Amino acid sequence: MINVTESAEPVVNIWDYVENLVKEEVIDNYVYQNKLVELVYRNDTSTFDHILLPTPDKNVFITLVVDLTKESILGHVKLDLNEKYGLAR
Repeated sequence: MINVTESAEPVVNIWDYVENLVKEEVIDNYVYQNKLVELVYRNDTSTFDHILLPTPDKNVFITLVVDLTKESILGHVKLDLNEKYGLAR
């Protein structure tokens, strides 16, 4: 995965999806209201983006998976780097 945060152009509007995550209490309303994106990573064939949205917890993100070829959101996953890599909170 390559960090494309600075150069990525939106392929799909993620904010309707994020609004639903707010309703499900997965994402803070603050993130939605301020359209906060922490990082965007793209795979080496430029077919998928992983859009990392911040959470109140350090090193924990809600990651949206976007299919760039179909211009659609495939879903989301909680990425807890503390748990995955034993990082300090």
